[in-house]
Amino acid sequence: MAKISGQEQRRHLRIGIVVDIDLTPSGQDTICVRTRNISDGGLFLVLDDTELPPIGSEVQVCLKNQLGDGEEPPVNRARVVRHEDGGIGLQFLE
Repeated sequence: MAKISGQEQRRHLRIGIVVDIDLTPSGQDTICVRTRNISDGGLFLVLDDTELPPIGSEVQVCLKNQLGDGEEPPVNRARVVRHEDGGIGLQFLE
């Protein structure tokens, strides 16, 4: 992310949306958390400071509920790219 004239310029547009997500850090149990925002490149998850997976670690994320047509949501791989007060930023992996 770059700053131009004091404003952040992001690669992907963020959408502020709250949905339940199953988060599975590598080697740990799955926990249910909520998003603060989502973009094509990643998402921000609201987490207690005691639950933060390390920066650089890989996690799996999955929408908690079924999709509109009853289809099971896919499990996506992501990397923890930042910690903030109240949560973590994740970048989707391909």
